[in-house]
Parts: sequence; structure tokens; C-alpha cells
Amino acid sequence: MDLIVATVLALLIGLSLGAVGGGGSILAVPVLVGVVGLTAEQATASSLVVVGIASLVGVVTHARAGRVDLRAGLGFAVAGIAGSFVGTRLNEGIDGDVLLLGFAALMVLVGTRMLQSLRRPDALPVDDLPLERLRPDPVPVERPSTLPRYRDGARLHRYVSTPDGAGAGAGAAVTIAGPTTRPAWDGRRVALLIATGTGVGFLTGLFGVGGGFVIVPALVLVLGFPMTVATGTSLLVIALNAGVALAFRGGVGAVDWAVVAPFTAAAVLGVLAGRAVADRVPTRHLTAALGLLVLAVAVWTGIDAAVALAAT
Repeated sequence: MDLIVATVLALLIGLSLGAVGGGGSILAVPVLVGVVGLTAEQATASSLVVVGIASLVGVVTHARAGRVDLRAGLGFAVAGIAGSFVGTRLNEGIDGDVLLLGFAALMVLVGTRMLQSLRRPDALPVDDLPLERLRPDPVPVERPSTLPRYRDGARLHRYVSTPDGAGAGAGAAVTIAGPTTRPAWDGRRVALLIATGTGVGFLTGLFGVGGGFVIVPALVLVLGFPMTVATGTSLLVIALNAGVALAFRGGVGAVDWAVVAPFTAAAVLGVLAGRAVADRVPTRHLTAALGLLVLAVAVWTGIDAAVALAAT
């Protein structure tokens, strides 16, 4: 039964990574501890393997579609090296139950942040909409070739029929969203990238999380990336950060592959399915469901860790 639950949750982790570029990986550690039965130290190391491999697979699929910004991804990863080193060293000196309690607090912050982001109308760009809702309405009207009608950083127009009497064959173009082209790099954006990358690296080293819940909002809301590019670029950063953190831990010698291999395989399948799901389900809905799941697991992990600490 535990194996079935772990497999389902691993699929959800991969699904989140593939669809929204992060969020689900924060579930890996509590699942590996509470369901699989690893210690906190083993789980944080194993999580890096699971998240790193699953994200790498996701990078390949997104790169083929042109949704990965190599420069920004490498910049984030390089900035995170120092933070990853500090986080890894700190992880080695913290009691496992204290680590899990801190992890539960982080999950509460992440879950709350994900749900709060849905309250702002501009929280998620228009290219989060499923592909079917982005296609022009199937009405027999003229569609000027000078007006672009595609997604991924472009201006989106939806064509609707005009009221009766407006003229046969007439149509009106309604702009749903303005251009989301990326602004030029300047000192402020570079400094923000370095600061965010360092923080993400620290969290990766300390808790074994990917940090997509920080990377994606930073790329979209502050650095001006389209959501689809932010998703693919986030996976690149996660994969690189996981590799760096594993190197600081001395490799994968302590990883129990009998447990981690099937868990990773399920997560990879979830990543591959995530792209298809993202084209059909609004990211807003995925984010809401994941946020609630993260909060639920946070409560479970926090209570379990608190009880263990009280018993010592």
C-alpha cells in the first residue's frame, strides 16, 4: 500500500514539475520520509536524485519546443553554487526532526504563497491558458495577417463576431494580453537573478528541494519571462542545482537505489505527462490543487516531527 501511495505522489511531483516548472518537488522529502521510510538525511539526498533526473528529462522536452533560456538558467545555477554549499553544510549539522520541522514551515510558506498568488488577476500570464482556449474562435470572419495570433511571448488576439448589422463577414479583434517579450538585461535584473539564485541554491542544499516555487515567479513577475519559457528554464536551474548539491554531499553513495529508482521513474513519467496536461488544464487550477496538497503534507510532516521531538 505504501508503495502505491509513494508511486502516485511521485507521479504528482513529476506532473507539477513538467506542467508549471516547480512546486511538486517540495513534496519529495516528506513522502520519502513518511511513506517510504527514509531518514531525513537520506530523504534530502535522495530527493536531489529524484528531482534532478526528473527535471533534466523535462528540460529536454521543453528545449525542443524552444522554451528554455540557457543564459538565464546558467546564471541562476552559477549564482546558487555558494548558497548550495552553505545549505549542504548546514544540513549535516541539524537533527533530522528539527530539519523536518523547518521543512514543514517552508512548505506552509510555499503553499500559502501559491494560493495567495491566485488572488491577483495578473498573477498568471495569459499563456497559462490551455491551448484550446488560445486558438481563435472558429467563426467565418476576416483575420488580418498583420495581427499575430500565437502564444509564448507574443501578443494574443481572439476574434469574435461583431453584433448583427455590423456588416457581413465582419469581425472584431479583442486583445486579451499585451506583449510579453523579455526586457533587456540591466543591473537591477542581474542583481535580482544573483540574489534569487543564491537563495534557491541554499534551499536546495539544505532541504533537497528544487526551488521552482521561487524561480518561476521571479522569472515571470520580475524578470518578465513568458510563463512557458519560465517553466522550461526553471527545470534547467533545478537540474543543475540538484547536481551541485549532490556533489557537495559527496555523490550518490548513500542513496538507496532500490527505493529511489522506481520513485524517480514514476516522477519522470509525471514530467512527460505534465507538458500535455499544461496544454489542456489552466495553470491556475494546477497551482491551486498543488498549493492545497502542499499545505496538507506540511501539517502532516510538522505534527509528525513535533511529536518525535517531544518524545526525545
